[in-house]
Amino acid sequence: MKYDTIIIGAGMAGLTCALKLSAAGKKVLVLEKQPVPGGFATGFKRKGFFFESALHCVDALGKGQKVRDFLVETGVAGGLEFIELRDLARIIYPQHDFVAEASRESLLDYFKHSFPQEKNNIDRIFAEFDAFYKHFDRFDDSRLPEWLKLCLTLFLYPRIIKMSCLTCEQVIVKHTHDKKLQAMVSSIWGFMGLPPQRLSAFYFLIIFRAYHYYPNVYVRGGFSRMFEAMANKIRENGSEVMFNTVAKEIVTDGRRCFKAVVTDKAGRIEARSAVSGADCFSTLTGLLDDEAVKEDYRKKMSAFEKSVSAFQVYLGLKVPAKALGMGRFMCFINSSYDHSASFEASLRGDYLNGIISAVDHAQLDPELVPFGKGELLIFTLDNYANWKSLSEQEYKDKKAQVARILIKRVEKYLPGLTDNIEVMETATPMTMARYGSSSEGAIYGLAQTVPQASINRLSQKTKIKGLFLAGAWTRPGGGVHGCFVSGSDAAGLVSKYLK
Repeated sequence: MKYDTIIIGAGMAGLTCALKLSAAGKKVLVLEKQPVPGGFATGFKRKGFFFESALHCVDALGKGQKVRDFLVETGVAGGLEFIELRDLARIIYPQHDFVAEASRESLLDYFKHSFPQEKNNIDRIFAEFDAFYKHFDRFDDSRLPEWLKLCLTLFLYPRIIKMSCLTCEQVIVKHTHDKKLQAMVSSIWGFMGLPPQRLSAFYFLIIFRAYHYYPNVYVRGGFSRMFEAMANKIRENGSEVMFNTVAKEIVTDGRRCFKAVVTDKAGRIEARSAVSGADCFSTLTGLLDDEAVKEDYRKKMSAFEKSVSAFQVYLGLKVPAKALGMGRFMCFINSSYDHSASFEASLRGDYLNGIISAVDHAQLDPELVPFGKGELLIFTLDNYANWKSLSEQEYKDKKAQVARILIKRVEKYLPGLTDNIEVMETATPMTMARYGSSSEGAIYGLAQTVPQASINRLSQKTKIKGLFLAGAWTRPGGGVHGCFVSGSDAAGLVSKYLK
């Protein structure tokens, strides 16, 4: 059968792209090597406990927001129940402990109460942020052609250019020299995988508003239900989704035009176009059959910086985590106000001093666990280099050791945690690389540095006509919302190409 488009990968980007194209009447085939959709963001069960493999909560899924609107328009939302969160997280520092509610004003009030001498500076920080959001929204809502919007950005939306050239720290330090305030304003940096000193201000500000200004959402039953509903709707639209199927090669016709995808089970499948949601390295320097193009990409991409990876502990508990003191569904634990030091600790494998978070999804949806029990996900940033050279026994021993360290750190706030563990699973950067099909286990795609953010990020167009990219490695970046935008934009490019 001849397809309009083959999509490699059933993560959020691939599913969004396939859903949008299939809803428009295109014949789409989605290839996914795992047995379930969702990519990094899927979930799994162990002895009656359901765990989110990576996701904490999702922005833009609230009523009237873009991802929710898309799911409503495509007929996916009807079978899902969205749980709106009243706050983001409890955030702990050595001398501060507060709850970040989903409200700009409450966050502003807390900062002013904690740093009364900085009130005017805090107002200036938020005024700077809000001025950027005004320009960003005008750019986003403009109906001008994309090329024209980009040409006019310097004149119509100059703050987009400004924030694309600065780091998060450079924006904040202009208004305050208080190190603790600087750290607390940028507490959300862990969701982007770079400390404020290196993180693009453009991307930081987008994520800051998404998590601090509006309520985030959890899907009852787990985010896997959302991904399954998207895959089912794609099939209802007359297209196909193949699981347990690996893309082995992207075939071109010798004139740098896409021709087909070769799979391990279905052989060669031809189509008019393709979108790869796999990581850019495996796609552009691995799957392509054109050696000259692959070499061009190898040279270009040798300078790319991958994002950090992660280590996670999944705990099934004998009692609800709330009974141990988990008062909020999520908690960020900072051992220092120096985010660069925390990040460097993670890179070198110092698990006592890296930033960690604890998430209790069962507090949002008790049906995820057996009656009367609980669960906890403990997350910390990590480095693939800390794991790649270990022997099988060394790897096993280190997993157990790191898990113990992280559990002990969380137990300081949840007394009795160790004694109430019934089920435990761990995931390392090697796990991220294997199951997420991500180069070196990079959980956010390319690192969101200034040279790799905003307009500088990897384009969704490739040197092969009819072949496009989608996902965390491309514009705008990682996370469910970022991958949704990437997948939607890729669908637009494919539609234009097919015409």
